Amino acid sequence: MKKVSLVFILLFSVLVSQGQVVLTDGCKQAYNDILSLKFNDARIQLQSEKVFNPNNTYIVYLENYIDFLTLFIGENEDDFHFLEDNKSDRIKQINKLSDESPYKKYMLGNIHLQWAVARLKFGEYFTAAFEINRAYRLLDANSRDFPEFVPNNISLGILHIMIGLVPDKYQWVLNVISMEGNVEQGRTELSNVLQKSKTDPAYVYLKDETLFYLGFIELNINPDKKKALALLKELDEAKHDNLLISYLVINILIKTGQNEKVLNEFDLIADRTDYLPFYYLDYLHGECLLNKLESIAARKKYVLFLENFSGKNYLKDALRKKAWTHLLDGDTLDYFYTLKQILLLGNDDVDSDKQAEFDAVNQIIPNIELLKARLLFDGGYYSKADSVLDKIDLTVLTTDQKLERYYRKARIADESGDIEKAKITYLQTVENGKDSQRYFAGNAALKLAGIYESEGDFEQAEYFYRSCLKMDFIEYETSIHSKAKAGLKRVVDKQD
Repeated sequence: MKKVSLVFILLFSVLVSQGQVVLTDGCKQAYNDILSLKFNDARIQLQSEKVFNPNNTYIVYLENYIDFLTLFIGENEDDFHFLEDNKSDRIKQINKLSDESPYKKYMLGNIHLQWAVARLKFGEYFTAAFEINRAYRLLDANSRDFPEFVPNNISLGILHIMIGLVPDKYQWVLNVISMEGNVEQGRTELSNVLQKSKTDPAYVYLKDETLFYLGFIELNINPDKKKALALLKELDEAKHDNLLISYLVINILIKTGQNEKVLNEFDLIADRTDYLPFYYLDYLHGECLLNKLESIAARKKYVLFLENFSGKNYLKDALRKKAWTHLLDGDTLDYFYTLKQILLLGNDDVDSDKQAEFDAVNQIIPNIELLKARLLFDGGYYSKADSVLDKIDLTVLTTDQKLERYYRKARIADESGDIEKAKITYLQTVENGKDSQRYFAGNAALKLAGIYESEGDFEQAEYFYRSCLKMDFIEYETSIHSKAKAGLKRVVDKQD
């Protein structure tokens, strides 16, 4: 009996020193609470798990996930420096796991990846690049060692997509460090995990996370209205008590011009206090109210965002949109006053902030009727937007304003289903604006390429994707060129 007890004690001490992974129902619930941004509920659940299984390193991994989302959503630099010290301690604990555990490299890789993405928010690009490389090595090795380990494919899929979006001029760096991957590979890996989560009860806890990443990819890399609307059906089922999924639903509805439905979504999540504060949603709420030309209500939401958000992104754009609300009210004095504030706040890392900075530096005041048409179009109020454009006196428009009117007409025709008219007006925009510094011709070429790609005319699609990439413009160039690059890769591959 003493020998048995001694063996048990020795075995237990080995487990404690090595650590272990126990994916209990409580851990799965905490996982879902984290992905729902209900961090208080998740922390309570994890504290309970620690009582019953204090050496479960999966708890450590989930705590890192909370830190990552806190930083990614809140963008608070003080929080970043405070939480940064947690990383090395968690790495040490996970390193105690046996090399025979598929969770070891998976969790290590994910922690490196999460901190890399967080660092990008705070300008620590060199360290982020190192961590991305480290994450790739770990997750790629884990994929070879444990090819049937499903969770690994979520993170590896995300990495393959990130690698696929690296601009051509930096491809040599990937070759030097032997990192390979592309967007379609990553999308397939994520889709396979989603399918597995639907058919295997052991992986159902991965469904919401995979849905979110797939939705984010479809929305930002290759926007396809049909795919986005199909995805909405699945997301509607998953969004119950999940703020992250609700955020994705709101984004899809915005991108597909369903403004009234977006406003209804905001009503559903209003006054909830059990979620992580998500002030960027106030910014989006302001966008939707502005698209309806409700200037006073929109201004209040922009002010909420500006007063509460700790990050640097979208502050300039929020001020620009706040200035627009004054312009819609006929108040040019407050318009220019707010425009000056843009120079004092935030940074210009994202395209919309770059444009806001440009407007502020150059004291640009938009044509009020073109502005109304733009906003109404963004909200999906196509007939109202078209009516505004038809009433504009063309003799008072500058060359760029006439180009914008062409572009707005093309976008309305496209989204209204009049594809032939859209092709004609997109082409007019490209031909008339290829040398303009405005983004209209570049995005028209991108949209025209997308139409031809959807029709199976890959040669024409390739031509217009390349046309887009040849254009230099000052607005939204990063995102437009990124989408054109991904589109070009798709159609070239289909022609091989």
